[in-house]
This record gives sequence, C-alpha cells and structure tokens, in this order.
Amino acid sequence: MPWQDMLVLPGIGTVSRIAGVLVIGVSLFAALYIQQVRIHLLNLTMFLFWAWGTTTYLWSIHPEGAVTNIISYFQIMLMMWLIYQWTIRPGQIEGFLAAYVLGCFVSVGATLYAYLYNIESAYQRFAAAGFDPNDLAVIISLGIPMAGYLATGRGSAPLLWLWRGYPLLALGVVFLTGSRTGFLVALLGCSYMIWSYRDLSVRSRMILPLLGGVALLALLPHIPVDSLERIHTIGSAVSSGDLNYRTRIWDGALDVLRNAPYSGLGVIWGTGWDGFPVAVAPYIGEPYVSHNAYLSILVEVGVIGFLLFALVVAVVLWHVLAMPRRERILWLTLLAMWAMGAMVLNWEFRKETWFLFALAVTHAAVLAEGERASGREEMVGAGHG
Repeated sequence: MPWQDMLVLPGIGTVSRIAGVLVIGVSLFAALYIQQVRIHLLNLTMFLFWAWGTTTYLWSIHPEGAVTNIISYFQIMLMMWLIYQWTIRPGQIEGFLAAYVLGCFVSVGATLYAYLYNIESAYQRFAAAGFDPNDLAVIISLGIPMAGYLATGRGSAPLLWLWRGYPLLALGVVFLTGSRTGFLVALLGCSYMIWSYRDLSVRSRMILPLLGGVALLALLPHIPVDSLERIHTIGSAVSSGDLNYRTRIWDGALDVLRNAPYSGLGVIWGTGWDGFPVAVAPYIGEPYVSHNAYLSILVEVGVIGFLLFALVVAVVLWHVLAMPRRERILWLTLLAMWAMGAMVLNWEFRKETWFLFALAVTHAAVLAEGERASGREEMVGAGHG
C-alpha cells in the first residue's frame, strides 16, 4: 500500500488492486470452506455507507465516476472485512504494522533516488514515481508512530533498530517532498515518541535522543533550501494565503451546498459519488477535486452519507478508547494524523484511510479477546485449585 502508486498497470490499476482481488477470491473460498464468517460492527456501518453511496448513482451528476467509486469502495469494504476475518492474534497486528513500515521504506528509497538524480515532482519537490508529494508525505508520516510502537516491542536487535531509525529517515524525506501538510502530520506522528518514551528501556532512553540529535544535524544540510522555505510559509499560508487555491475550492463547495436543488433537499442526498468536480465547476470556473475529505463526502453523498461516515469513525473511536494505554496512544495518534491530512487531501477514497480504521478495531477486538481468554483461564485455574 505505501508504494502502490509506483506500479500502475494500464487498464487495470495499481498492483495492490491486483493482489487485493486475488486475496479476496482466496479468502472467500476459505471462509466458505471452513464455514465461519466473522463480522464486526465496523463492517456493518461500512456496508451502510457503501450502500448509500451506491444509491446516489440514481441521481448522480457524474454517473461514470460514480460507478468507479462504487466498485472501489466495494473492494475497500471487502479489504476491511478480510482484516477482521483472519486476524485473531496480536502478533498478526504487529505483522500488519511491520509490513506497512517496510513498504514505506520502499517509497522512502524511491524518493531519495529522485532527489539524488534531481528528478523533481514539482519545482524543488521530490517524490517517488507516481506519487503526489502531499499524499506521499502523509503516507510516510503514518509509518512514524507505527515504527515507534514496533520499536518498543519484542524482536531481534537489527529489526528494533530498523524501527527506531525510521522516524528520522521519514522526517527527512517529508522535507524533500516540500509538503507543508505532510510536515505537520509528521510532527504529530513524532509526538508519539514523547508519549511512548516511558515504554523504552533505560539504555534506549539515553541513546536514542543523542543519536536523533546527531542524525538531525547531519540531515539538515542536505535538505533543499526551497523545501525549507516552503515549509516555513505554513503560518502565512494559513493566515493570509489561499492554501494553494484550496480555500477558493472550498468556497465553491459551500456555494454548491447553499444552492442545492429541490429547495435545499439536495444537501440531504448529495450530488452522487465523484460529483464534486462537476458540481463546483460553475462556481470556480474549472472542475477541481475538493482537497478536503469531509467536504467531498458532504457534497457527494449529502448529509445522510456524511452521518454514516461519521458513524464509521465513531465506531473506530469507541473501540480505540477502550484499548490499553500503549495501544490507545498509538491509534489516537494515527487517527489524529489522518484527520489532519484529510482536511486538505482527498483521503476519503484512499486505501490507507480504511486500512487504519479496520486495523484499529481489529486490534481492539484481538486485545479484548485475549483479556477474556486470560479471564477464563484464571477462573478454570481457580476452580481446579
């Protein structure tokens, strides 16, 4: 997933989509064979969101795009079910996190390659091939708390140091992308290190800050000046700028909502999936994407769809808040990072969004089942005594 945009096959899509279709086929067969299907509340709420989005095809102002979204969200819905269906041990959760971080290393390496060979994604901005610098910066940043969580767990020394070294490497690559959003999200991700500091060994508490400071000093001279200057403009862009035309797009979205047809009832059911660019074009002159996941959902699937999406998020938060401290901090950090990125990026349709949601509730379910199993063992042990 973190490097899927680097490999896109014409007429088919990303390699992750091909892998996903294969896994879905095998998993459905396996579920039928063992005659056991596990369904979580999140899967049900996601189905309701998908069903409503599918219904909007009936009045969609962009039917072709709506069909594409219907298929994409259906695949995402199945992916979320697969994660819950086959994940029954805490070690599998760590496997998911490790796989994501290792995938981030691929995109990090590809971005460093682009930097070394001066292959610019935009002026003095570098990103792995096929990626938008802003999307890539957030994708890589999400790996920071994941790596921090893995670094405080069990494993061989080389792996633990691999996880410990990732945050600084990721932060350096975020600078190369020149993404202001990515930089803020990365800083939020680095805050996880503060909250999890007490979970480190005494030796690591002493060594890691020193190594981090040295690595940061060694890294700064190699960051392009233009990237640093761009990130330095975060304050002025928020206070007086238009956030690279985003505020004009958002004003256009608000005009769409204010002028919804059928006496305003159009706000209730929306323009249909993928209808945002077509809807705002009369107000801003061109068909732009929303650059805001929340506005995109509200405009395309209306208040009903937005409330169903909010229900999905509420289910995730409910289960995250019930987790033990270490896991709760991890997932609250990741969800806060996602929420920040979604304010200026179209992340409502990215697999990373729904992967986080599904893995969070699955992690909570696995931990809860482990606690129940421990309780049963204690009761049996007490009875045997």
